[in-house]
Amino acid sequence: MEATWFVVADRSQAQLFEVEGTKLKPKLKSLGTIEHPAGRRAEARRNGASSSSGMRDLLAETNGVQEEQDRKFVRQLIDRLTQAQNQKQFGRLVIAAPADFVGRLRELSARSLSKSVVREIIGDYTNDTIHALQERARQKEWLD
Repeated sequence: MEATWFVVADRSQAQLFEVEGTKLKPKLKSLGTIEHPAGRRAEARRNGASSSSGMRDLLAETNGVQEEQDRKFVRQLIDRLTQAQNQKQFGRLVIAAPADFVGRLRELSARSLSKSVVREIIGDYTNDTIHALQERARQKEWLD
């Protein structure tokens, strides 16, 4: 049976797991995290932005730069996944991420990587513990 990897991501990090155990009792083995601190800073700026026109202008100017940094982060994740796929470390891929992140992954992924995606879960689960992710995956049958 081919291995399944589970990616839990947002604009500031991507956590990689290998799925072990059974469908009824999945276990996630951490394979590491890819950090993107610029994504975290951008999110903090957006959340703390005032409604003044000066702040809106500043945010508009930095959006283009932030978009490119976000694309680089997605490409970095895709490179890591493609390398692992080429080394036959997984055959199935489950992704849990906000809709915009999933969209970027689709847009930038090669066909062979896209074909390995068996489920996309829309939402931000990066703050969940491994235990919480395992329980959520079991209850919602994400990893079957």
